[in-house]
Amino acid sequence: MGSISAGNGNKEKFGLTTRALAGFCHNCGVCAFANRKPESDFGRLMEWHRGWCPAWAAHAEVYGLKDLSA
Repeated sequence: MGSISAGNGNKEKFGLTTRALAGFCHNCGVCAFANRKPESDFGRLMEWHRGWCPAWAAHAEVYGLKDLSA
C-alpha cells in the first residue's frame, strides 16, 4: 500500500481525525476490490455505502474524490 504525503497544507487545514479517516480510505483494499467489479452485488453495496461512509467523506474533503478506476 502506498503512502500519502500531507503536502499542500493538509496538516494545518484538517484535524487529526479527518486526516486519519482520509488515510484509511485512501489505502482501503475493500473499495479497490469492489471497483474491479462494480456491477457485482458487492460493488453495488459499496456504491451505496459511500453515500454515508465517514472515511469516504474525509477523503473527499482532504484529497478530493477518490479515483474509482484503480
